[in-house]
Amino acid sequence: HGGRQVAQSSQHRNGNETDVGIAGKHIHQRHTHHTGQQHIENMINTSLANLGMDYVDLYYQHRIDPKTEPEEVAETMGELIKEGKIRSWGISETTEEYLRRANAVTPVTAIENRYSMMARWHEKLFPVLEELQIGYVAFSPLANGFLSDAFHKGETFGDDDYRKVMPQYSDEGFEANRELLALIRCLASEKQATPAQISLAWMLHKYPNVVPIPGSKNKNRIIILNKMDLDNKANINEEHIMISALNGEGIKELENKILELA
Repeated sequence: HGGRQVAQSSQHRNGNETDVGIAGKHIHQRHTHHTGQQHIENMINTSLANLGMDYVDLYYQHRIDPKTEPEEVAETMGELIKEGKIRSWGISETTEEYLRRANAVTPVTAIENRYSMMARWHEKLFPVLEELQIGYVAFSPLANGFLSDAFHKGETFGDDDYRKVMPQYSDEGFEANRELLALIRCLASEKQATPAQISLAWMLHKYPNVVPIPGSKNKNRIIILNKMDLDNKANINEEHIMISALNGEGIKELENKILELA
């Protein structure tokens, strides 16, 4: 369904270049959790049919399958590249060992792992990614909205909202991160930005190949996050002065304060 919506809102490429890159992913089969060659081929063929396109630019293995060796997945991805169905491939939630084994068969373009001021356990992969020249696509860069500072202690969510069970949204979570939110809020006020923009600016300076992918079910939040206010420089574009003031010593100072709170 989502693929068909993308197809309706994007230019039908059929090999023509556009300014829009399309990424897709295949997931484990339910119950069997097997992502072997046949499953991957079936998934990409279905995706391309739904998208109405000949290829996708980046195709992820969506989380590691313990029943399938990385070499098998990488070999299949290499065949899809040769066939022209994908231009490159990536791995979601990978480890260093899995990444190195897969990359040795078919070079990996990007990984997609969780990363934010509150989720930094994958930083140990940065030297590996730099060595192998692989990008880091950071999902949940705002800790599932928490770092936007739009929510408060005692927040309630609907039964169908997964944030209802996320630890950062518990009363204990708000208390544990109270000082971090205050720090971001203060800096956002100083820079005439939003807390979300400060959080993303911090990330953009952490590692050259990090690409945050913030998302929302709320259209207005996406518009606010991406709006470029040239009068106030309230944006995350590093070429604009107010947020780019977070580079150099500014970033180091922010980083030191965050580490002190850890």
